[in-house]
Amino acid sequence: MERRLRSLTETPNPLTQDIDLAPPLGIVRLLRQTDAQIFAGFSTHAGFYDRPCIEAMMSVAKLVRNFCADSRNLIILSGAGTSGRLAMFLAREFNVEWRALGFEPYRFLIAGGPPALIQAQEGAEDDPYKAQQELKDMAHHAPRVLYFGITCGFSAPYIAGQLELALETPNWHAVLVGFNPIELARTVPVEGWPIPFKATAEKVANAPNGSILNPIVGPEPITGSTRMKSGTATKIVLEIVFSAALQLLKGELQESDLENYVVQCLRAYEGAYRVTYLQAEHMAQLVEWGGKALHKKRHIYYLGGAGRALQTSQGGAHVDGGILGLIDASECPPTFGAGFEDVRGFVEAGWRCLFPDGTVDLSARASHYRISLEDFQRDKLPFLQEDDLCIFIGTTPTSQTLLKEIRARGAHTASVTWDDSHLDTDVTVHLPVPFAPPLGVAPIEMAVKLVLNAVTTGAHILAGKVFGNRMVDLRISNNKLFHRTISIITDLMNVSAEEALEALLKSIFQTDELTEAQRETSVSTCIELAKDVDKVVPKALLLATGHFTYAQATEALARNPIVRSVISEYIK
Repeated sequence: MERRLRSLTETPNPLTQDIDLAPPLGIVRLLRQTDAQIFAGFSTHAGFYDRPCIEAMMSVAKLVRNFCADSRNLIILSGAGTSGRLAMFLAREFNVEWRALGFEPYRFLIAGGPPALIQAQEGAEDDPYKAQQELKDMAHHAPRVLYFGITCGFSAPYIAGQLELALETPNWHAVLVGFNPIELARTVPVEGWPIPFKATAEKVANAPNGSILNPIVGPEPITGSTRMKSGTATKIVLEIVFSAALQLLKGELQESDLENYVVQCLRAYEGAYRVTYLQAEHMAQLVEWGGKALHKKRHIYYLGGAGRALQTSQGGAHVDGGILGLIDASECPPTFGAGFEDVRGFVEAGWRCLFPDGTVDLSARASHYRISLEDFQRDKLPFLQEDDLCIFIGTTPTSQTLLKEIRARGAHTASVTWDDSHLDTDVTVHLPVPFAPPLGVAPIEMAVKLVLNAVTTGAHILAGKVFGNRMVDLRISNNKLFHRTISIITDLMNVSAEEALEALLKSIFQTDELTEAQRETSVSTCIELAKDVDKVVPKALLLATGHFTYAQATEALARNPIVRSVISEYIK
């Protein structure tokens, strides 16, 4: 069988191959090294500072400016998982900026709709036809649409369907955003969809109404965890493009100065990265406390302000720290197989922070959808214990009161700050990132994101969720993760893809002998069944060794929940 070329976003990063063996400070330093690749580039590929990428950002910035010349036009950002959450973040961010011109052109779509902002919705990413209908519904009144499809590895079926629609629709323009060479885009077909993503990406690259933004930032520190470097790069590339477009539209930036503007913006973000990791020792303390909390079945809580999200006046340095906390927390269950209550984000004003018009409030849906600071005070505060970790992101009017009550219960406290505000927490991560007009607070927000990603990633590493730099307890919630799991088993256990699939199916069906019907089960059915199996991937890894029956694998993991310790006994 011909071996499929692997996406760069799904390739193990050689810098972090032993990150699971590192102490907390070592973990943070390794993350510092991999984040450097966002700016330094990776291998021989074109990165942010290379001319093709700079010219692509300049070209798309002018497109945005042209579309926004008519306030009836729409700019629609779309993604699945992290990409969809960042689409929400960026749409809200730039609608605030555009209000000074009297209109708000940005809209967002996320696979699975608003509930997916907190919890991934099973199968939503794998339905290109539904994705197309959602895009049509959002865009049907607009005379022209500029569509941004965000998929870090050039793989999401949700985005593939929408890109095809955008390319075929008169007066629309499609922009594909990702961080993977087109030649490594996904070629594995999706059930019921005839076009491989690679073919769609090539079509976008060659279409007169298509553009691609894909600076290559290298493999993730934890393989496939595109919430990290790729998520950061998404924020950087689109904030530069949209900020430049706004300045062009307002006449405050000339096209002749556009290249210099893009380069200066990149330098502002790179400077923020360097300032962030000057706090490595304090970040490492939070990683240590977070790992201890998760290992002891306790919790990490983010408590943040609304920043720009509730801003009604123009101007002001408002950092959306609370939303960044929500995003980081929501990514832990699908990434690490974490429980939905392990890491939680709470934000001032709750759902009104995300939807100020009051159109969406999912608080009644489940406990992990209760996201306001009032919800934290009512539902979580009375039950805090000494191994819990509470991290304040910026300050809110209730921060001092909450801090006093949290300390009275003995929990660890920390704060992430970027200005002169001060909370007397056990540890403070201070990020004195310069305010960078006209980017404003965007580099500060990137710095906050780097800190939060480091805390939860490092904590889950210490809690045994990673082997080498591979996630081994992920939830198989969509087609992409099903195939990623097969690659993980293949690589870690040194078996063929067929043997890996065999072990995964045995784990899903909880058996030692597969029937022919089980072997022929569709991927979508396997995904549905897998969500009810505890530690489905770790069990599959043990089954792939040939040393365990299903019952023995289950028993071994019950004795030692730190997966890498069990597996390492059989990998020499």
